[in-house]
Amino acid sequence: MRAYNTTNKTHDAAPAPNVPVPSSTYDDLALLKRPELARVINVSPRTVDNWQKQKRIPFLKLSARCVRYHLPSVLAALRRFEIREAGR
Repeated sequence: MRAYNTTNKTHDAAPAPNVPVPSSTYDDLALLKRPELARVINVSPRTVDNWQKQKRIPFLKLSARCVRYHLPSVLAALRRFEIREAGR
C-alpha cells in the first residue's frame, strides 16, 4: 500500500479574479472550467455555454462531459467582436 503526502499541497490554485486579466498574467497552458472562465471574463456560465454553441469561442472537448477553455485563445476570439468607434 502506498502512503500519500496530503500536507504538501502544491496544486492549490487561487480563485480567478472577477475582472478581465491580460493573458500574460495567466499560465499560457492553463485550461479553465466553464465557471472559472465565466468569472474571469465577467459573464454568466450560461453565456459561456451559448458562445460555445454559437462557436464564438474556442474550446477543448476532452470527453462527452468535460470541456475546457484556454483563456488567451478565448480572449483573442472575443476581440473579433469588439466594436471600435470610427474616426477616433
